[in-house]
Amino acid sequence: MKSLIVEGWRFLPHSYAVVNQWQLLSLSRLGSTALKIRDMPLHHPGWRLQTGLFDKTAEEILRSLEPAAEGEHADALLRISFPFDFSASCCGKTAVFGTSENQALQRKQLSDEGTYQQLRRKSPPECITVVTPSRWSAQGFYNCGFKTEQVVIIPHGVDTATFHASVDPLVRARFRAKLPVEPDAFVFLSIGAMTGNKGIDVLLRAFAEVCRQHPEARLVLKGTDSLYNSRGFVRARMGELTGAEQLRVRDRLIYLGGSFPHRVMARLYQAADVYISAYRAEGFNLPVLEAAASGLPVICTRGGATEDFVTEDFARRIDSTRVAVEVEGQSTARLEPNLEHLRDLMIAAIEDPAWRRRAEQAGPAHVRAHYTWDLIAQTLIGELLK
Repeated sequence: MKSLIVEGWRFLPHSYAVVNQWQLLSLSRLGSTALKIRDMPLHHPGWRLQTGLFDKTAEEILRSLEPAAEGEHADALLRISFPFDFSASCCGKTAVFGTSENQALQRKQLSDEGTYQQLRRKSPPECITVVTPSRWSAQGFYNCGFKTEQVVIIPHGVDTATFHASVDPLVRARFRAKLPVEPDAFVFLSIGAMTGNKGIDVLLRAFAEVCRQHPEARLVLKGTDSLYNSRGFVRARMGELTGAEQLRVRDRLIYLGGSFPHRVMARLYQAADVYISAYRAEGFNLPVLEAAASGLPVICTRGGATEDFVTEDFARRIDSTRVAVEVEGQSTARLEPNLEHLRDLMIAAIEDPAWRRRAEQAGPAHVRAHYTWDLIAQTLIGELLK
């Protein structure tokens, strides 16, 4: 039996930790690999470990994983934390998970100055394999000089036992009442850190226009206040709206900033009518995939990381323009979603129940066929231990 050591975070709502924990659970189910873990230091001193994100059984499995001793050898080692550590290990293969939202690597993303300067010279360490979840993200590593054979594209997955379409209208109605939204409200949902790359400013402006024609529309924004200043970012973007726009949006906007268990997040998806991600730059965008698994029609930016996994059967794409921005003396890329097209897609989603019904079936079927965590874990093992 081959062996794998995973270095990463557990019991934390950060996106890297969430991915790591779902993968660990699937790897432990596979049972084909001797799996050990090594907990990494938290990136920010203000972060706190949090239990209860997964169900009790899953957390017991995560807690019971065997720790790896310092310097212990394995056939492969996978690092999945931040900042990226591209140093060699004593294992047969050293892989580093990372995302490159803007198709470039900045100093804050790397653990040491020497590696940063090495990448600026397009001379990455040859002993490292990069694991990244999308073609868009992979381009950032190619731009830093990583060879094609050094970069492995492995998408994220969804636990479809947790994230699935609602089967009980009464449960859905009760959760909507707790948000609270009225029974006849039409709910748009968007989840993320609320930072600039999420495009919340564009979404708020488009929503203000949608409300003119459809006053029953509601917008639920889910941030993560324990890790980011999500609430502050939303407040700042609200301040950029005109007075009239603020009046239309304020009473129709619901902001949630807590770190919810995955079962509660599943209810949140089920309570919505359409999921929106007007993003500018993403390494993957897992909430879009979870929304599809939950039977939600999706509106997302055209041209970015989500192109790898959304289909026209359940997703409509926002026209976007590619923009180059210089950061730290290097060219970075982002997408600027078209405000008017987003507005039109939101209105069309409200007025097209037939599309929403088709998406409710197509999204979950697509995820079950291609993007469960168990399928992703098998692919990961196949790449790291071949």
